[in-house]
Amino acid sequence: MLIAESAAGLVLASNAHPHTHYWCPACQSRVQLRRGKLKVAHFAHLPGANCNVSEGETAEHLTGKQQLWHWLRLCGYQPQLEVYLPAIKQRPDLLFRDQQQQLIAVEFQCSPLSIERLQERNRGYLQLGINPWWLLGKPYHHHLSKKKQAQFTQRVTGQLTLLYWDTASQGIKAVSDRTRCSFTGRIKDRVLIIQNQIYHLQRPLPVTSQVKQLVQLVGTRLGPRSLACCPLVCHDTKPSWPVMVGELIYWRIKVVVGLNDLPLFSAWTPDEWYRWLIQLGQPNWLAFPCLVRPPYRLVCDQYSQELVAAGIIKLIGGRVVLFRHPRWFNNLALKLAALDRPC
Repeated sequence: MLIAESAAGLVLASNAHPHTHYWCPACQSRVQLRRGKLKVAHFAHLPGANCNVSEGETAEHLTGKQQLWHWLRLCGYQPQLEVYLPAIKQRPDLLFRDQQQQLIAVEFQCSPLSIERLQERNRGYLQLGINPWWLLGKPYHHHLSKKKQAQFTQRVTGQLTLLYWDTASQGIKAVSDRTRCSFTGRIKDRVLIIQNQIYHLQRPLPVTSQVKQLVQLVGTRLGPRSLACCPLVCHDTKPSWPVMVGELIYWRIKVVVGLNDLPLFSAWTPDEWYRWLIQLGQPNWLAFPCLVRPPYRLVCDQYSQELVAAGIIKLIGGRVVLFRHPRWFNNLALKLAALDRPC
């Protein structure tokens, strides 16, 4: 940590005197000043200390906190380092008020953190009316699993974003380009995306509970069919932020199977329709502990619009009505020939 208590009050480690006694602001136990070549000046608990907010800090974390403090000051704010919040027994890396006088807790995350612990910390901040910002360090700069992306996804100016702090450039990097379609990377052409997804659905599918249940569901409801012969409307051709374990197309196929199992002119209120779509995605939705409203509705709304455009559902009198059943293809040759036509 960079701040400790002394007889004269709170002291920044870079200004501390090596022959003075210091205490942890949280647990009041003795800490010692450390200065070295690899880490910036900081305080550390003595061996055997049991502080409920003390965590091992890397050199990057200590450096980044100090850089963020200077950066926020240059931006015109008055940040405080490591303010202990006794009501929730938490100590954010920095605390400051934005231009609207909203309290912001800044966390520079450089080490592994479970979703449960992240949720707990966010709940604590929100309980005190503090908005948390999570900035990611070097260990998170490489490829992140969809689960980790979702864990640290935040909304910045209305966009789903991952925030990074780079200690080398001493600046924030906002990443909002993690959207993708099922099985695809940077492909943009609709036909190429569908062809790529058909190719992957033809291959041996991953042996996961989600895929096994889907294959069994399709076989039970529609008879022996390849997932690759699903209706064209099942293919997600517009990139979306990862919201689900596995590929989004599996959920879209499950929705179509569910619609095929219902009588024509079945109807839902918009809320009932949304809840039905969400229920069909359980338990594969990812957790978004940094968002008040997870982005599930975005993919549900997008798919609903495509189902309307395909004439499968219609909005009539404020209700969502099943107007026709989605048609599966008897073989891939017919499907590939239909790629330039609506499903």
